[in-house]
Amino acid sequence: MTQPPSSPRFSDSLKRFTGILSEDDLRKIIAIQDAALPTGLRINPLKADPTAAIVALAQRYNWQVTPLAFCDHAWLIHSADFSPGRTIEHRLGEFYLQDAASMVPVSLFDFDTPRPRILDMAASPGGKTTHLIDRAQDQGLILANDASRSRIPALRSVLATWGGVNQVVTNFPGESFGAWFPETFDFVLLDAPCSMENLRPTPNHPLRQTTQGERLRLQERQIQLLISGLGALKIGGQIVYATCSLAPEEDEAVIDRVLRAHSGAFVVEQVADRLPFKTPGLTAFENETYHPSLVHALRLWPHLTGMSGFFCARLKKVRPLPIAPETPPSREFARTGLAPASPLLQSDINTQLLGRYGFDLLEVMQASQARLFTRHASVFLIPGAYLEQFSTLPFEYIGLPLGQWLGDTLQPAHEFFSRFGRFFTRGKIRIEDDQVDTWTAGRDIRYPNTDRTPAGQYLLVEDRDGRILGMGKLLERRLRNMLPRAQV
Repeated sequence: MTQPPSSPRFSDSLKRFTGILSEDDLRKIIAIQDAALPTGLRINPLKADPTAAIVALAQRYNWQVTPLAFCDHAWLIHSADFSPGRTIEHRLGEFYLQDAASMVPVSLFDFDTPRPRILDMAASPGGKTTHLIDRAQDQGLILANDASRSRIPALRSVLATWGGVNQVVTNFPGESFGAWFPETFDFVLLDAPCSMENLRPTPNHPLRQTTQGERLRLQERQIQLLISGLGALKIGGQIVYATCSLAPEEDEAVIDRVLRAHSGAFVVEQVADRLPFKTPGLTAFENETYHPSLVHALRLWPHLTGMSGFFCARLKKVRPLPIAPETPPSREFARTGLAPASPLLQSDINTQLLGRYGFDLLEVMQASQARLFTRHASVFLIPGAYLEQFSTLPFEYIGLPLGQWLGDTLQPAHEFFSRFGRFFTRGKIRIEDDQVDTWTAGRDIRYPNTDRTPAGQYLLVEDRDGRILGMGKLLERRLRNMLPRAQV
């Protein structure tokens, strides 16, 4: 048996893989531990044309970028004069920074179902959820769930910034969805909680030692989550199981256990053609033998892919699982305080948006099958699919804020401007180059260069290149900065 190279930091982790990796592989893994991973980003197609946006970003900030072959609208930044995370475009949700390996799971789905129902079982912090929104073109419904109450605020923040409409955030144990909603979803993503034994450190995921006991405890939960996800999946639907761990106990062994417990209920699909490298799954590890179809899984070794370590497999459900149905949590929708906007209010709001911004809200609502609801003075776009199928399921966040109806006037929400501002044909104000830094720092613009009559009107703020910089309120001798504090 090959002996791992000497390394006090990694020898314990690497010893486990000496039966399946060569000495040369092990040395290559050690050699890249201190090398920084390129920054990955996905352009938000809801807010920008991806091809034009990456060209503009690369020129503006002097980035050297290359496209990711396996993921639409995604690039790697190899060098940058200006940190991507500090840009106003990132703060306003024009792109998401994400490790390239984390873009693989959602890239594996075949999105050939119109207006799909999608379950993201362990969604926080929300990067893969935004990827699901992109691939579904913000149609149908994405139910983004996370079992951890403390992780919900981060998920809400990411989704609010991204700007999707057909989304709802819930806080329930993922293990329950198969019994609550059997054969309901077209696609399920299970990015399972794991040990993060990925053999490649990142700033967010430093290397840590794990024990066999920890891995086996995680395995038991991963198995229950996978069974639940399969139960909630429609016949013929796809579920992607993923972890940021290369521990076989959390990867092939989990799928193998479920395959053997529910023989014939699902198959592991071949997806190797989606990636430019060959990294098949294992069919054996140590004293364990796995189902031969596990070779179709993807084991993303960091020294072969140039990414952090990851595991993915796409499963197709072919028959039901014997899961006893249970009644899901229920809350009368009226208790949310949300009520359908009257036809008159919808007409009045649309008339104002057409007059001020040349924006047809009713046309957007029809295309996205969203509906207009109010809560006190606040106005929201709510996904119609949620109302049709899940209206009594308690949620933490839903839809997109449109603004506030004050008297007979709409005060637009920042989220609405950020998502739909690119379609405005009027109601815009351009600031000068020497004012951009002031504005993006959250400060007002004194004596804006405009011939508009100040009347407290809300305007879309742009620079000379047409770059959207948020919403401003035009007052006497100043343009009030309406960027949310979190975006400053």
